[in-house]
Amino acid sequence: MSAPRTKNPVPSWIENPYPQVQHSIVSFPRKHVLLVTINRPEHMNCLPVEATIELGALWRWYDAEPELRAAVFTGAGQEAFCAGMDLKQRLDILKTNDVAFDYPHGGFGGMSNRTGKKPIIIACNGHAHGGGFEIVLNADVIFASPNASFRLPEVLRGVSALAGALPRCMALFGNHRTMDLCLTGRVLGVEEALQWGLVKEIVPRDKLLERALAYADEIAGLCPDSVIISRLAAREAWETGISRATMRGQEIYAEAMLRSKNATEGLAAYREKRKPKWYPSHL
Repeated sequence: MSAPRTKNPVPSWIENPYPQVQHSIVSFPRKHVLLVTINRPEHMNCLPVEATIELGALWRWYDAEPELRAAVFTGAGQEAFCAGMDLKQRLDILKTNDVAFDYPHGGFGGMSNRTGKKPIIIACNGHAHGGGFEIVLNADVIFASPNASFRLPEVLRGVSALAGALPRCMALFGNHRTMDLCLTGRVLGVEEALQWGLVKEIVPRDKLLERALAYADEIAGLCPDSVIISRLAAREAWETGISRATMRGQEIYAEAMLRSKNATEGLAAYREKRKPKWYPSHL
């Protein structure tokens, strides 16, 4: 079943109205360029399941809309791009044994495992932690503000980053850097992320969005067929092994992880703002 369409006005050059979204703002700052802003700053732009479903539909619409050629993805406010999954909601899902909704094929935020056709540029305006980092890792180009930081804190919460981050980190950073990040949950600062090749440029916060939009506009001025084909051809090496590794990780570990006492304990401790009391592992 298709998602309901927005009733908001769209430019005359847009063929079909975009899917309705409640947790993000959609705008068209320049012809051929889409801007999507996660609009939950009071929650550090963390995403409930419903927001991920909305974004999955939105990115599919973006790929199918003929006159759109590049997109910029950012977060509202000055603190966070996206702090990941709404862990309080996740705890409720575990307690009720409710599977909630099926995630889109693109994964968390519709992006962590998205292949898609067209490029998405990130304007990372603060924290990109957990699922937010998973989104960033699978974006095409990343611009970041000086206060940006990146983190996989799942080991602190009794869960694991199974939406694509682990194999993508391995491909991008190598074994030892990946282990350093995923086994400790430490923060990767923006300067270090630049040195590692994750971030293209560090841009002052008040100029970040304009820089990302100008870059998207540059891409939008090129041959759209060449952009799509070049992007997909380059990503073949990226996707072939990583998609398989992500799928295998989910098949082997996801259910056991989410059913464990430690997942419930870790998420409960996060909600209650206390240190978790871990149980022995039975994996």
